[in-house]
Amino acid sequence: MTRHFWVLVHRYLGLSMTIFLVIVGLTGSLLAFRDDLDLWLNPDLLRVATRDTPMLDPLDLIEKAEASVPNMRVDEAPLYVELGRSFQFSLTPRVQNVAVKEFVKLPGDLGVFHDEVGVPMIYLDPYTGEVIGERNITKGLSGRKDIIWFLYRLHMTLALPANLAGLGARILGIVALLWTLDCFVSFFLTLPKPHRVRTATGKSWLTRWAPAWLVKWNASAFRINFDLHRASGLWTWIMLFIFAWSSVAFNLNEVYTQVMNTLFGAQPPELLPAPALPSRSATLENSKLGWAAARTRGRVLLGEKANKDGFAIKHETILAIDRNIGRYTMCANTLLNAEDSQACVEFDADTGAVPLEEPMSGSHMQAMPTRLADTITGLIQELHMARIFGLPMKIFVCVMGLVITMLSVTGVYIWLKKRKARRLSFDRKVSVVENASQHKANRSFP
Repeated sequence: MTRHFWVLVHRYLGLSMTIFLVIVGLTGSLLAFRDDLDLWLNPDLLRVATRDTPMLDPLDLIEKAEASVPNMRVDEAPLYVELGRSFQFSLTPRVQNVAVKEFVKLPGDLGVFHDEVGVPMIYLDPYTGEVIGERNITKGLSGRKDIIWFLYRLHMTLALPANLAGLGARILGIVALLWTLDCFVSFFLTLPKPHRVRTATGKSWLTRWAPAWLVKWNASAFRINFDLHRASGLWTWIMLFIFAWSSVAFNLNEVYTQVMNTLFGAQPPELLPAPALPSRSATLENSKLGWAAARTRGRVLLGEKANKDGFAIKHETILAIDRNIGRYTMCANTLLNAEDSQACVEFDADTGAVPLEEPMSGSHMQAMPTRLADTITGLIQELHMARIFGLPMKIFVCVMGLVITMLSVTGVYIWLKKRKARRLSFDRKVSVVENASQHKANRSFP
């Protein structure tokens, strides 16, 4: 295949992805500081004045949250709140609605976006239990309290309606796959053309590649755009690839898993996660273990796990109940070998018994042999979401979102200028042919 073929591939892949990359680039740039921006936009919901009095027990706030919206209930109870922040609960309908008929099933953990009811959130004062406010994080854009979550849905599902949210996610997954392929095509196109014959005075290959990394600022507007497009893509290529490939993992996991298994080997069958547990014949409305008893049981199990696996528990984070299978899950932030991680335990909501098959999450994963593919997946996803390296990584991801947007815009500009040049060249050729024909016709008649 000729170089011209790959130029055409890069051109039309880029044009087909432009609008989507601009959307995810700009929204991703903002979402790098999602929590900070949400706090800035909605201090009335998320902030409370600190007091000398102790905060209420999080479990005591569950009844207050449910009482404010009688047709809803709490299935997830946060167990930790930062000083000066409100306490928030996500609510679930007591009577399950008819499932939305999805055009395409949502991948991964995005299932909340397909529910017509969405995810109502209620915010309480941790000192008094007073309801501060509410919002639905998966509904439309009705005010400043919805801005950040609207941007999140735009970034993940193109903010399409509930029955089409899966389609939006899949479209972005396909775009991510094309973007991944284009990363290699675009890198190849920056390489210098090979010389058929190398003379003694000829420049080395690296010397001829060096201009691709530079921007000639005193050149024409077209040349500056071309250099920005090429050089920025080179300098940020590794991160661009990480964003593209991790997006495939999020939205097209079946493709991602197949490729990673091919490259690094499939996971042995005995280490695969246990199949999903069957649902109960009826939803467990009232478990025999209440919230307080469940927390006590969870603390015992987490303590046993800490002794077994050698980690220290920093603080409990969440206690949740899955009423379909009748199980509690309790998690805590932990410290193991100077590294932060999360540990979780599961137990029956009626008896407190630990299931025979331990959950494949949290600290359990650390006890299993870790494949290189799993390590890579975890790393690129953490980088994508700026969950490691603190503020510097957030700033870097924010800038990368702007770089992605710039690459898309400069790519379209280059295409438009070249298209205009090709049209002018074609018109000149046509004009020359027409003039020659006219001149020949004139000579034929005296």
